[in-house]
Amino acid sequence: MTTTGPRRAGGLLETAADDPRRRARNLRLGEIHVVRFVPGTSPLHRMWAGTKLVVLGLLSIGLLLWPSWKSIGIMGALVLIAFLAARLPRGISPRLPWWLGGFLVAGAVFALVSGGPPEVHLGSLRVGLGGLGNFTRFSMVGVDVLAGAALLGWTTPLADLSPALGRLLGPLRHVRVPVEELVGAIALSIRCLPLLLEEARVLRAARRARRPANPRSFRELGDEAVEVVFGALANAIRRAGEIAEAIEARGGVPTVAPETHPFARIDALTLAVSAMAVATMAVLR
Repeated sequence: MTTTGPRRAGGLLETAADDPRRRARNLRLGEIHVVRFVPGTSPLHRMWAGTKLVVLGLLSIGLLLWPSWKSIGIMGALVLIAFLAARLPRGISPRLPWWLGGFLVAGAVFALVSGGPPEVHLGSLRVGLGGLGNFTRFSMVGVDVLAGAALLGWTTPLADLSPALGRLLGPLRHVRVPVEELVGAIALSIRCLPLLLEEARVLRAARRARRPANPRSFRELGDEAVEVVFGALANAIRRAGEIAEAIEARGGVPTVAPETHPFARIDALTLAVSAMAVATMAVLR
């Protein structure tokens, strides 16, 4: 008799092929990529990484200072135009997990209960939509900022971020700010994001392998949550030690590579458009 995958301990450990729903969930988790560069020859790919960082910072600050629907529409339109100009594939955006939608729905329900003007009259019942409107508006602010950050990651190699940051933060050297150490720490953090996601996948797979098939009590769920937290801490400490040893073996924190990318006409045009967009946000607030 043949089986579709290895089993152990009476069927507690099964491969993803044994359960189509589990395989679908694993595929959805595996499709979430962090800072994944997509090669291309578009103007956005050829643009200097520092220009994209400055533009994203300016638009994010303007959107946070004046979070109106007009400002949200301005940044959303710019992000959409940049996405089309980058000629990225349509299926590049990750499929978000179902629980994120559940959190948004729960937040929308609580915001609707909070009420506030304007109000809608449903017979003798008055429903305030102010809280729901604010929740939706600030959710769209987060979507715009995350979309801009994702676009930056899709069109910018990780190796180009460190020199760009070093050039942008170069004036801080005159006030004795350790720019090299700061940029090295930021670059190391960005490069560790895929590693953190991989660790999350490992912990998730280990928890599913040990999870019994029968229903569990709240106490067992609490004990499992504690085990997950301690497992994550143990993995974080182990990975931190390995990274520290690797950095020490290579002579300490690497110095920032010199920036060799020229400042082209597309960079100046993009900065001008972003400055005009922020000024429009301030006027239409």
